[in-house]
Amino acid sequence: MQRTLAFVLALVAAAPLPFVQAQPAQSFAATSAATQRNAEAYFAAYIARDWDKLALHLAEEGGFSDPTATPVFGKVEVAGKVATLKYFRENYAAIKAMRFNRTRAFFSGNHAVFEGTLDWTLGLQGGKEAVTVGMPFVTILRLEAGLVLEHRDFADYQPFIVAHRKAASGG
Repeated sequence: MQRTLAFVLALVAAAPLPFVQAQPAQSFAATSAATQRNAEAYFAAYIARDWDKLALHLAEEGGFSDPTATPVFGKVEVAGKVATLKYFRENYAAIKAMRFNRTRAFFSGNHAVFEGTLDWTLGLQGGKEAVTVGMPFVTILRLEAGLVLEHRDFADYQPFIVAHRKAASGG
């Protein structure tokens, strides 16, 4: 019995734990640092609406979605670099200004999270503008090989709805 118990304990001790991996090819800290550099460049281009710069950081298979925009703008989800850039160029063309007020950001492995508020101005018909200030906003990016593969936005669109109604009513 003691030999069996000793054998089982030896096997358990020798077996790798499921949550512990062998030393990865690139350390977690190095991956996170590379993610930060690339995600910061991509996100800055996104906020500046500089689609040519953004394209340099977007994977061929990259895509964009904003599930929180669905009740306001309809389904917002595109896949592939060409389709994503086309979507941004066409659907963000009426945005006159956009500024992100960062509360915090973190970079963990291949993921980047930006949290804050967004101030943005949308041009409307008749020369009117919906000026939205302080809209809660989160962007989550997933990168592979230094390029953005997934871009997901999450926003509280209530401040935009209020700004849009105000502008549309002339107030």
